[in-house]
Amino acid sequence: MKHSFLFDLDASYIVVFLFFFMLIAIRIGYTIGFKKPKKDSDDFGILSSLLGLLALLLAFTFGMAGSRYENRRTNLINEANSIGTAILRSDVYPDSLKKVYKADFQTYLNARIDYFESNRDDDKINSSLKKSEEYSKKLWNRASFYAKNKDYFIQSNMMLPALNDMFDAASSTNTVYNSAVPESIVYLLLVFSIIISFYIGYSSGSKKVMDKYFIVGFCFLSCVVILVTLDLDRPRRGLIDLGNEISLLKELKSNF
Repeated sequence: MKHSFLFDLDASYIVVFLFFFMLIAIRIGYTIGFKKPKKDSDDFGILSSLLGLLALLLAFTFGMAGSRYENRRTNLINEANSIGTAILRSDVYPDSLKKVYKADFQTYLNARIDYFESNRDDDKINSSLKKSEEYSKKLWNRASFYAKNKDYFIQSNMMLPALNDMFDAASSTNTVYNSAVPESIVYLLLVFSIIISFYIGYSSGSKKVMDKYFIVGFCFLSCVVILVTLDLDRPRRGLIDLGNEISLLKELKSNF
């Protein structure tokens, strides 16, 4: 699992720190601007351009996080469907083989559920991946072995493609589940928010007027959008999760 200072730090802490840094930047900018002679010219156009640039950066980052969230959701649903199909294909085998298949499918399914519910515990994540890989090999080896037996030729022709789709779906899900917005973009968003705050304060200082409600509202709403963006980008924690999609995997337990 990915580890870094920014990624390991809770999103709520990030936005709380950002909120106060933005207020501090505004105060510093106001102090500097207040010391200069009052200008007759209006720099509203420049400030609007900077705010528009911040809005564009917020929208771009939010879009990246949202697309990754949707990819995780779609791939998890596809994996649940693939596992369900493979489990049903075991019914075409005789009872003796069907029981063995379903026992392995049950262990594999539990390992995949554990993977998604391991939060940020590296040991649990690695253990679940190892177990799912172990039982995926067992399932494939058994299916390929019986594919050489003419008595199970039809059953194997049904099972092998289903297993292949199941493994491909798991591989895709693992990849997109760990994907995240590049940290350089997140850092740029955070730093740019503070810089814009400084210019807002500087503009207010040069006019000798500070609208506290506007400033607090701007900082608060910007931090809320950033919080939601970070929450979307972190599937193993936060308020926005994939609980409904993971429940699809749990519902497959009814097949055993």
